[in-house]
Amino acid sequence: MARDKRLLAASVALTGSAVAGIVQAVIMQAYVYAAVMGNWSHFAKTFGVQAPAQYCLDYCAADLPFTAGWIGITCFLLGLALVLRCWLKPFQ
Repeated sequence: MARDKRLLAASVALTGSAVAGIVQAVIMQAYVYAAVMGNWSHFAKTFGVQAPAQYCLDYCAADLPFTAGWIGITCFLLGLALVLRCWLKPFQ
């Protein structure tokens, strides 16, 4: 009995989604820490974003890098679509 390669691809996509979610959680933790402390220099150097001005009266936050989040969402949807396809059209 042969295994369906689509299920392997789905499990790889779902694992990639989990890893990207963990990476985005670490980025969010660093973002919140920088916001609470008000020190954006380390966050800006680490993630390559522009730090806000030293003294500002308006929105004083750096941009949130969300690339890992989009990768996680895409991998999750791809894995879910592969599992759904395997469920509806099984390998014969």
